[in-house]
Amino acid sequence: MKKLYITLTVILYSCGGGGGSSSEPNVIQNSPPSINNNTFTYEAIENQTQAFSINASDPDNDVIVYQINGGEDEDLFAVDSNGQVSFLTAPDFENPIDQNQDNSYEVSLRVYDGELYSSSSIFIVNVTNDENDDANNSSPSCNNQSQEILFCEMVWEEINREFYIVNPSNLNSDNQLPLLISLHGGADYADANMQYTGFLDIINEKGFVAIFPQGTVAAGKGDTGWYAGGDCTNLEVCDLSFIERLIDYSIEDLNIDENRVYVSGFSNGAFMVYTLACFLSNKVAAFAPVSGSMSPDDYQICNPQRPIPVIHIHGTSDDSIPIQGNDYVTPLQQVSSYLSSLNNCSQNSIINGEDTNEDGYAWYSEISSNCNQGVIVNFTYLENFGHSWPSTESGKGGGADIDGASFIWEFLSTYDINGSIN
Repeated sequence: MKKLYITLTVILYSCGGGGGSSSEPNVIQNSPPSINNNTFTYEAIENQTQAFSINASDPDNDVIVYQINGGEDEDLFAVDSNGQVSFLTAPDFENPIDQNQDNSYEVSLRVYDGELYSSSSIFIVNVTNDENDDANNSSPSCNNQSQEILFCEMVWEEINREFYIVNPSNLNSDNQLPLLISLHGGADYADANMQYTGFLDIINEKGFVAIFPQGTVAAGKGDTGWYAGGDCTNLEVCDLSFIERLIDYSIEDLNIDENRVYVSGFSNGAFMVYTLACFLSNKVAAFAPVSGSMSPDDYQICNPQRPIPVIHIHGTSDDSIPIQGNDYVTPLQQVSSYLSSLNNCSQNSIINGEDTNEDGYAWYSEISSNCNQGVIVNFTYLENFGHSWPSTESGKGGGADIDGASFIWEFLSTYDINGSIN
């Protein structure tokens, strides 16, 4: 068989002078897409999912993909292939679930052409109130029980709600006063809470307005109380929004200083105080739970928006809400450690109190201090004291070494919404 050899000669021709360089190939450059919205703040009425649309383009006419890539509330949004941004769940103006719980939702988006991303853009969606939805709510209607005490009723989220307002005798409508909300315990009532807490005894001297709300009857329990634990997502009654409405009403109609709103509560009311600390820290300056704890649900998802000052009072012999906790009660040392870490406290100390009632037992306070914004976490333990409100009057609190009302107010009144006043 003959072998065939082919010789290929390639002759290169150069153009131009002695440099001998060839011309560069024409490379097509891809340009990134862009977001072209004229505004980055939108309004959306509650009870609907539509939020806003992204206006984007690509100079090379490439197919664009829309992406959510950040923002404090990114997990609450979705975006489709047409750039329509929507809420995963229709927002409720009365029960905001944005990070700051102020009905202002933040999300960051960008677009992608398969090779390049646009710059990220942050959008704000302000949820507005649907007044037609307010047909299920009514403004408070109040009647005088005495010169200083008002009994009020309102409809909130289709439920009849009651509360008492107590004004100091020297009330001056020209002066903004602080507000204290006091929450009764389980199987308890607001009018009884007015009496045993002792807040009425100091209201004139200290100069604050007090509100004593009434809880509803808990399903399956048959007793009055508060639906504490969580942000109302899975609760039958949203006491969180009810308390928030009382705060807003007080600021709007009672001339309350919005920076000095405080909450205290006993037993089941103390659990509700912790719920408010977790989810309403943007409106409550300081917290005073007594003989309760943080629910395990709240402990798992608690999300305060700022450092929070807390004074907690508890009897060491409390068998109803044990200090060491149980399946329904987070151990107090665990709660204290969480709050200390949350507030970035760097100093711990113990103050030993006196046995003022001479029963052979005293009290002590475990204090976390040097915290952000000057807040303090104070867990005060009353030795040999059970499940009662602390009062030096034996008829009110079993004869404690401290007066709960004065002890609590001395702590609360040193704070406003921005931290330590002094």
